Amino acid sequence: MIIVKAAAVLLANFIMYIAFGSFFCVRKDRRWSVAVTAAVGFFAYYALFFVFCLPIMFTYRPLTLLARIWLAPCLAALAVSSALFGRLWIAKTKELTEDFAKRRSLWICVMAVTMVSVCLAVITYSFTLDAAYYVANVATNVDTDMINVYDPFTGSWQDHFELRYVFASYFANDAVICRLAGLPALVQTKTVMSATVMIIVNMLYMRICGYFFKEHRRALLMYVFMTGINFMFISLYTASNFLMMRTYEGKSVVANISVILIFIIFMELYENEDAKGLFLMLFIVCTGTATVSSTANMVIPAEVFALFVPYSIAKKKPGILAKIVLCILPELVMMLVYVLYVKGYFAVYTFPRQ
Repeated sequence: MIIVKAAAVLLANFIMYIAFGSFFCVRKDRRWSVAVTAAVGFFAYYALFFVFCLPIMFTYRPLTLLARIWLAPCLAALAVSSALFGRLWIAKTKELTEDFAKRRSLWICVMAVTMVSVCLAVITYSFTLDAAYYVANVATNVDTDMINVYDPFTGSWQDHFELRYVFASYFANDAVICRLAGLPALVQTKTVMSATVMIIVNMLYMRICGYFFKEHRRALLMYVFMTGINFMFISLYTASNFLMMRTYEGKSVVANISVILIFIIFMELYENEDAKGLFLMLFIVCTGTATVSSTANMVIPAEVFALFVPYSIAKKKPGILAKIVLCILPELVMMLVYVLYVKGYFAVYTFPRQ
């Protein structure tokens, strides 16, 4: 029964990500990518969840209330997105089906490699302190029906919120899903979200390979090489290690989805300077990333500047600089708040103070 629930939640994840991402990526007058739409939708989903989560958490309301309230925007987004983009989804499904028929060997290989990657990520034993904390945090929230009030390791009440984890509401969403679906915390984090992250990463890999090689055999070779590298790295401080060993953690999401997706958005701009909506997509990715990890998100402003500042200078488009500053503003605000908290300038307490 748990396996069926986990599979249903995994499928529901991608349905919601496509629904959210379609508002920013799907247009009638241009080709759109399922991989990019799902990835952008991933961050749009968590950015919106952050907006709903924080007021309920900081007013000491129960997790059950957040779970019930969160259903409303999800169902509304799904209904509106289906109405607006349903026909385009059907057309894209037909297009992908035809492409599968033409390049059957390519897609079978891609699905096989993805499946192997997912299985390895799901069964890998992760013994780091962070890994234990994140699973325990979800389990504690579910068992106490509160949000980040109790210490995940000891179960004792905390007099103030640990902002490093509180603003990363990514795991609070896991607790909400556990409450709604009845999944154990370990299954939701280590199985469902590990599989979700790994599938999105492989989808983005194929998108990148498609940019560099139009001939599918070369694209497949590049894809296999990219995924093969992930199996080879054993250092603790590589994106590959986080992807394979700590797949469901926020740092893994930032290193393997956010960074790659921003690079893809940059390539879209490089290929078509007149493409619309790219900076809105970049803003959504940056905002969503800030809600996934309060520490790893600090790398995003560096990547954005490294990619878009030289481009704006080369193309003599200074207006791009203002756009990228606006895009990374959520990251900068989150960094400032985190540093001020670490330095002891303020604290947010888990109880009303007179």
